[in-house]
Amino acid sequence: MAQTLDDTNWRDFISQGKVCIVLTRTDCGNCETLISALDDHSIPIGRLTLDLPGSTEFKREYPQIALQASVLPFTILFDEAEWVDSIMGARPGKVMEWFD
Repeated sequence: MAQTLDDTNWRDFISQGKVCIVLTRTDCGNCETLISALDDHSIPIGRLTLDLPGSTEFKREYPQIALQASVLPFTILFDEAEWVDSIMGARPGKVMEWFD
């Protein structure tokens, strides 16, 4: 199940090893579809909802999301707290390839 992230816990989440964070909005149906598809697998998934309070520090730490995340969902792949890659759109197969 996707873990809800905000400015109090995202740093701890990304320091776990190979993880992904799905950037969402509260009204994003495609985001829910992606997260549901990924929840069927045993991978660490975090959900950061950009239009709710609590994502300011994350956005400040990764200002490139303002330019790169033009389509949601936007999935960021982290390894040991390092941003390794990103995937735009609801592409669960592409996310799963990274964990194989």
